Amino acid sequence: MKRFGYILVVVAVGIGSGAFAQDGKAPEKIDLSDGSMIVVDDTVIPLPLEIFASLDKLGQQNWGAVVGNRDVKRFPDRSRSALLFGLIVSDGFIAVQAKDSEAVKRIGRDVMDIAQALAVAPQVAKHANAVVLSADKEDWPSVRLELDRTRQTVLDHMRRNRDGEMAKLVSLGGWLGGTKALASILRGNYSAEGSDLLNQPDLVRRLKKDFEALSADAKEGQLFVKVEKTLQTLEDLMKPNRSGAISEKNVGQISSETDELVDAIYES
Repeated sequence: MKRFGYILVVVAVGIGSGAFAQDGKAPEKIDLSDGSMIVVDDTVIPLPLEIFASLDKLGQQNWGAVVGNRDVKRFPDRSRSALLFGLIVSDGFIAVQAKDSEAVKRIGRDVMDIAQALAVAPQVAKHANAVVLSADKEDWPSVRLELDRTRQTVLDHMRRNRDGEMAKLVSLGGWLGGTKALASILRGNYSAEGSDLLNQPDLVRRLKKDFEALSADAKEGQLFVKVEKTLQTLEDLMKPNRSGAISEKNVGQISSETDELVDAIYES
């Protein structure tokens, strides 16, 4: 089986260029030590927009069924808001994959709402507005570009303002949202090759290490106890079997674990 491991994180956190060959084909593996990767406070963020081509390897899928459709609450807790921001942006990329203009426009508005809670609304306003306008025209390449710019603008602003802990949580939320969507698709239509998109134990280990390094204030409360526990569980579930695949049983468990954690982030 050809390896497509680690692709999902790129969908989740929002994408760039170092992880892809110039011919647009998926890499055998994303090397977390590759110097071409973007690093934000020691968190490796693979990049390219071309990653969406890799989702075609799953064939025709009902991506619209896994686009989130929730009432987004504002929380005084910035850490929760950072996780939410990442989740919402990842939903935007999945909505683009589904070509659902109404969902993308709703997500663009939600992005602005959470950006205000994170005190980054002025930095992302033009990108969020461009997302809504481009979705109205069904200009999907532009929507993808503006979603990526939204995410990158927030991470850059946080880095400049020494807010690296929130940047890590934005990236974690984005990865979680993408993982949830893909696991849900694979749970309903399992294939060994498709499961390799979830073959990410090294990446989860890195995300877990970054999470554990956060200050006590940044991860205070029962929600973050659940985050840490879920990351450990996902690391174990994402180890391939002897054939190199993630088993159908493990895919189902990954789907359940990520569903529960996303529900907790939105609703707690």
